[in-house]
Amino acid sequence: MARLGRSTGSRSHRRCPGQALVEFALLALILVLMLAGAVEFGRAFSAWIAMGNMARAGAQYGTIVPLVDPSSSDGISVSEIKAGMAAAALTEQPSIFGSVPTVSAEWITGDNCLARVTVTYDFEPLLQIPPIPSSITLTRSAQMRIQYVPPGYSCST
Repeated sequence: MARLGRSTGSRSHRRCPGQALVEFALLALILVLMLAGAVEFGRAFSAWIAMGNMARAGAQYGTIVPLVDPSSSDGISVSEIKAGMAAAALTEQPSIFGSVPTVSAEWITGDNCLARVTVTYDFEPLLQIPPIPSSITLTRSAQMRIQYVPPGYSCST
């Protein structure tokens, strides 16, 4: 005679005791790798934003320094302004995750005078996962029109 609630032709399906643990271990590994990837992407994006801020600060300094710096009279040199642009960029963000990025500054001549600052940073992920390279070079650049051209310096080619 069959018991109530069971059909006579079905067998109970029992799982092995360790199956859930094995499934969890496999799934946990994938989840941890996804979390690590998200953290590394966040770090890279944070560095990218900081580099953009640095480049803009340096370019802005290069566009207005002859107007606001009282020591920059007729004898101002372009090399001093370029050094000031790089220093202004590094003042904005002295380091990114403990390492100092490379900053280059230039004044561009032509139809318009432009100040350009380029920031380069070698991003190194915390976790070395095989498909991701051990170092990724990030570059950001900002370019602004110079507001005032000091006497003795010409923008024409």
